[in-house]
Amino acid sequence: MPETKPFPSVLIPMPQGMGVNGVAVWALRMAGALAKRGWMIGLMLHGEPPGHSNAGHAVPPGVRSHDLRHLPPLGTPGAPLHPHIQAYRNALEDLGWSPKSPAIMLPNLDPNTFAIAAALNAAHGDRLRVLGWQHSDTPFDATLITSYEPMFTTMVGVSSQIVDTLRDLVTWRAEDIRQVHNGVEVKPTIKNRADGPLRLLYTGRFEDKQKRIGVILQIASLLQEADIPYSMRLVGDGPAANEVAIAAKKLGSVECIPPASLQEMSAHYRWADIKLLASRYEGLSISMLEAMAAGVVPIVSRVRSGARDAIDHGVNGMLVEAGENDADITVAERFGDAVLAFAESPERLARMRAAAHARVLERFSLESHVDACVEVFQAAAAAEPRWWPLERSCGFDSAAGGGGSVPPDATERAAKVLSREQGTLAIYGAGRHTRAIAHVLAHARISYIIEDDRSLHGKTLWGWPIISLEMAKPETSVLVSSYMHQRAMADRARAKGLRVITLY
Repeated sequence: MPETKPFPSVLIPMPQGMGVNGVAVWALRMAGALAKRGWMIGLMLHGEPPGHSNAGHAVPPGVRSHDLRHLPPLGTPGAPLHPHIQAYRNALEDLGWSPKSPAIMLPNLDPNTFAIAAALNAAHGDRLRVLGWQHSDTPFDATLITSYEPMFTTMVGVSSQIVDTLRDLVTWRAEDIRQVHNGVEVKPTIKNRADGPLRLLYTGRFEDKQKRIGVILQIASLLQEADIPYSMRLVGDGPAANEVAIAAKKLGSVECIPPASLQEMSAHYRWADIKLLASRYEGLSISMLEAMAAGVVPIVSRVRSGARDAIDHGVNGMLVEAGENDADITVAERFGDAVLAFAESPERLARMRAAAHARVLERFSLESHVDACVEVFQAAAAAEPRWWPLERSCGFDSAAGGGGSVPPDATERAAKVLSREQGTLAIYGAGRHTRAIAHVLAHARISYIIEDDRSLHGKTLWGWPIISLEMAKPETSVLVSSYMHQRAMADRARAKGLRVITLY
């Protein structure tokens, strides 16, 4: 009989590989810190998504990595998950999972990592404990966690808002829901600020749907028009990379920098005074905490989730009112006002830099984060096994009897609604839901597709042009083709004067 390992082993999927995203940084940092403590840690490295390059992160010493780039990317239409499931099973064997020493698995980001975990848990629940870790405060992420609730030993939210929402959704499991704040490396002191104009920093994905990268560029333009001296660095990549590069060249004071590794990012944080984050939603932003740890003052949108766990407005950062449907220029003007306040008061900037660093040192250090993770992992390993129900599909779309991103009656609902529409209409959404109901849409009179992802503007879907919401003609009838984001999309369309048709 093999001896029980001193610690449970942990397997962490990285469905977006070493690309630009906070979850990858979280996984690498936690994996490295646990390995230093003697834990056996495995990383499943998938390829970076289209439009994203490898940021050059290094796998921490002592961490076992399994490169899956030879397999089709997760979510590839028609590609089976069996090869991925086998690769994950092999990795768990490598970690030495057993009924006496069960492994911990943390699916994240991509629904297929949850499906893989469900398949393995259904067969090996005695040697696998699956934890649901919610990183972003969105209906999609909440539904993902609640859909797979039966297999989770513990569910974790990175912010108080996420935890409260989960407890409302799965009241019968309230005692199994924990809050574990993200953590970052933080030094006891910060560097003094160098003289010169304000130095503004954005790090992350170049896209608009969540991050509103267009707002960041408009902030720079407004500062330039107001003759406010500044320098700005945009570090990252994404679907809007070309658009960002063109705009940066025109602005002059904006520098576009390719994705940086964890080691390289520290130099950018030492350079910066202010971190800009205009996201429509977040969990508890890793890049925000990294900036604060270096004494960089965060100016972020006042979203429902983690920013308020870390920032006291006006003390260690600024929370800017930025509704999900507010126009980019409106949001940019509010951010510009916040930046201007620091340009006019170097003393305020110095005071808030020190306060930002102190907050992370007190609450969000990597050590405190890993301590909390260790407690959760050890309790999960000691808990009774939970098994994914054999009568339920492992796939997300059917994981909760239609609770996934495309409910099973989507086609029937679309056909019923479209049968009542006599004129032409637009479809709002060019994603997975629209593709799922394609054969119904083929018989409708459709003029164009509205899509929030700017990288798709000017392209076509089955011959229909894809345009922005701003380009839609007033009083157009618009079918919102989404289940997870229906309400937010409907609100945005109504705000533009469009006639909205919903399916759910």
